[in-house]
Amino acid sequence: MKAAIINQFGSAEELRVSETARPQAAGGQVIVKVKAAGINPVDTKIRSGKHISCKDLTLPAVLGKDFSGVIEERGSGVTDFQPGDEVFGCSFPSGTYAEYLACDASFMVLKPGNLSFEQAAGVPLAALTAYQAIHEHIQLQSGQRILIQAASGGVGHLAVQFAKLAGAYVYGTASGNNQDFLRELGLDEPIDYKNEKFENKVSELDAVLEAMGGEVLYRSIAAVKPGGTVVCLPSSTKDDPKALALAKERNVNLIWPMMHPDREQLQLFAGLLNDDKLKVHIDRAYALEDISRAHTDMESHKTRGKLIVVI
Repeated sequence: MKAAIINQFGSAEELRVSETARPQAAGGQVIVKVKAAGINPVDTKIRSGKHISCKDLTLPAVLGKDFSGVIEERGSGVTDFQPGDEVFGCSFPSGTYAEYLACDASFMVLKPGNLSFEQAAGVPLAALTAYQAIHEHIQLQSGQRILIQAASGGVGHLAVQFAKLAGAYVYGTASGNNQDFLRELGLDEPIDYKNEKFENKVSELDAVLEAMGGEVLYRSIAAVKPGGTVVCLPSSTKDDPKALALAKERNVNLIWPMMHPDREQLQLFAGLLNDDKLKVHIDRAYALEDISRAHTDMESHKTRGKLIVVI
């Protein structure tokens, strides 16, 4: 089968499409014929060798965590899926930039019929990250005020929707050309980060979902009221001494989350997507042969919604 493989850590050019052995299903696994795979910032960090999981990665390796596709085979013990079922989910540790995938059946759910394979592949990691930040770490309540940084991005545009479903008043930073997009998602007040400082528009917030680290993180902590929460997504900024000191000084809860697979949450997303209460926006779709360009575009931080690769 064809797969996008890295033989060593490095730039996007290290991704090469090669022939590799088709996987076999172990107990509790299914073989999925992959239709599309989501591209996430964590993929680029793993490819470059900068992610904590790289120490446990055996090279050569297939990257990718999100997928959608059709089940072809079942391993022993799998009873809740049949060959031919259309599914989406996340895969650990097997990579998804490949024609076939052996995946634990507990990491996937049936794909809603109104959702394309491309859309479904853009859901799992971004939605799990956003939902867990909003509901497990921030524990956002109706009537509270939250700022979502990089609100038009893959995680951000889903976090906006989860926050609105929770009944919050939602601010979000994005470039000027993404303001209408954010309003369509239900955002209450967009902030053009290129032309205005968010701290001049918001203060005494209940929470911030932060996506950059560094000065943006420090300014985010300062915009939250005592007892509020800042969730910082970039793991590379974990335990930043200046951020920890500022959060302690202001009595702000500062959290670097670790996303975890959760089938019940995936099932919840499937229901919301099926009922048109949640939407995933696909910015661009790439052929597998263009995976290097897709990673370069992801690293530009200029995407609206999700990037996916069609297998």
